[in-house]
Amino acid sequence: MYQVNFLPWRHQRITRRKWQCLIILIMQSSCALLMMIYCYFQQQSQQQYLQTTKTQLEQQLMLNQQQIDTIKQQQAQLELWLSHQQRLDEDSQNNLRQLDILKQLSVITPTKSWLTHVVLTNKHLNITAYSYDFQDISQLINQIENNPLLHQTQLIKMGKTRQVNYLHVSANISEEGHEQ
Repeated sequence: MYQVNFLPWRHQRITRRKWQCLIILIMQSSCALLMMIYCYFQQQSQQQYLQTTKTQLEQQLMLNQQQIDTIKQQQAQLELWLSHQQRLDEDSQNNLRQLDILKQLSVITPTKSWLTHVVLTNKHLNITAYSYDFQDISQLINQIENNPLLHQTQLIKMGKTRQVNYLHVSANISEEGHEQ
């Protein structure tokens, strides 16, 4: 059978419309594909940027943590040094106080008396003194009791052997600083 086209203009119009729809569909598909490719690359770029930022922040965090650890170590070392310095200062003050006591002992000891035994520790002083004159021994006791660097003076023993008077005295050292 032979087909006859009674409406060629309509058929041409339908064909033209098919082509137009196909071209529009291809253009829309191309635009959608281009938009998807653009979004994909934007997302990849954003992801790469975020990854780089994350890496930089992690490196900065590690650096900050190292600095914090270093600072903590330095603070611990500083505290150790400060405590050592404080101990040295205390020892220095104690040594100066003991030096002052020894200097004063040479001044307060009467001329006809002599010290045979002196024990000077951080907070305590023991003295054994001898003299031919009893007045010198009693004067030494008074001098030790009136000394501002010594307190709680105790007479441990006092006596006389073969014309020589002896004295054993104990005293605590004051905690106050030395006089300059």
